[in-house]
Amino acid sequence: MNLDDPIATALRVARLLERAEIAYGLYGGLAVAAYGIARETKDADVAVVSADAARLAELLNGDGLRAVSTFDRVRFGGLIVSRATLLGGESDTGLNTVDLVEPASPRYASLAVRRAVRAPLRGSEISLLAPEDVVIFKVLSTREKDVEDGAAIIRRLGGALDVAAIDAEVGHLIAEVPQHEVEQRWRRCRDGG
Repeated sequence: MNLDDPIATALRVARLLERAEIAYGLYGGLAVAAYGIARETKDADVAVVSADAARLAELLNGDGLRAVSTFDRVRFGGLIVSRATLLGGESDTGLNTVDLVEPASPRYASLAVRRAVRAPLRGSEISLLAPEDVVIFKVLSTREKDVEDGAAIIRRLGGALDVAAIDAEVGHLIAEVPQHEVEQRWRRCRDGG
């Protein structure tokens, strides 16, 4: 496996999470690309209800990869991120990271992962966050690029995106994640970045 290929990494991680019966939804640059926006990414981001980098590294090591927990449960804005670095196995090349991403609102984390849809990816099937949830995760993120990604999804999907549902969810998250600029970042996404 080429670990420099984020899609191959995402597929392998998805297979391991499914085997371990851990609910997930693909997120990050790969999810943005799945909704029609060209986006380069080098890692795999996976939304989960409860992030645990040590458990992910254990699953990856059990599958023949060398992986280490890089950091666990670090808060970035309205998200909690845990990272495992994949060092590869005997026949693997490259280096990659997998970020397990969970919203700081346990209620919303469970809801978003439960709403994930099944989507084709390189001849396999993977769970993918619904487009509304990708936008909300981008609102909960911290980088300027995340606001741009959210705005791009809104432009690309237009009327197919349930903006009223995002508005309602943002209303809850403003109260549940008060230490993050949820309302301001959502307004910027909605207004085009």
